[in-house]
This record gives sequence, structure tokens and C-alpha cells, in this order.
Amino acid sequence: MKVEAVDPETGKTIEMDCVAESHDEIRDLLSFDLSEEALKRRLDNLAISADAKSILFTIAKTTIKVGDFIIRIGRKVLDVIISLLGEFPMTSMGTVFGAIFGYLVTSVPLIGFIFGPFVGTLAIAFGFAAGAMQDLGNKALERRIRTSMASFENLKSAG
Repeated sequence: MKVEAVDPETGKTIEMDCVAESHDEIRDLLSFDLSEEALKRRLDNLAISADAKSILFTIAKTTIKVGDFIIRIGRKVLDVIISLLGEFPMTSMGTVFGAIFGYLVTSVPLIGFIFGPFVGTLAIAFGFAAGAMQDLGNKALERRIRTSMASFENLKSAG
């Protein structure tokens, strides 16, 4: 199947073939866990700047054409992320704390320059792992992430 997207900066249409061979393989991308109003409400309630919210709303409006279907791919990505954040709050919090710690290390003169690149990545990974262990002791998080990602597998490039 052909996938078409418009580059927002140039307005140029980008085309590629994807591995999906039928419409049934992409149907998961057409459904959402959150209603449009619920997604908008969640984005509005985020404690971030108006510019960041504007970017998220722009992402939510991003679409691609796959075969005969118009897929709201940006909304689907945000829907999956918000669902995961709601289901696994400690994992999310651990990741955020890891990112903040990594940022703080990189902002220290000299030490940040030397250790920042790998400490930041390790801190995020450790925060994610520690949070995931808090959320659950079994494989539910991994299963949920794999289930969410399976919807996007059929959009991989065929070439």
C-alpha cells in the first residue's frame, strides 16, 4: 500500500510503500482510546507553556493517507502516550525524574560536558526501570507497549 504525507515545512508530498497489504491491517490506527474532547482536555490541563501545547495540538492534527484511508497519525500517537501515562503513572514519573536528573548533570560546567551525554541517557533508563518496577512486578507494561506498537508495525517501509 502507498503511504502519503505532506511535509509541513515544504508542503511537498512524500510517498512510500508500506508493508500493509490490506485495509484490515491498518484498522487499529483508526480507533482511539480517548475521545477528541478528552484528549483536548488532557492536553489543556498539562502544566506546560502555551507554545508547547500549540505544538501538541499541531501534532494531534497530523494526518497521513494510507491507501484510501486518511489516518490521524498524530492523534493516534498522542492517544497511545496518554493512555500509557494513565495506566503506568510511576513509570512515567520515573522517566521524567530521570530526564530532569540528566538535564541537571549536563548543566554543571565541565562535569556536564564530560558525563552529560551518557549520564542523561542512563538516568532516563534507570528512572523508567525503577518506575516500571513500582507500577508492576509482572509483564503488563511490556505487553501494553507491544500491543500499542503493533498498530504501527504495518506502516513500516516495504523497501
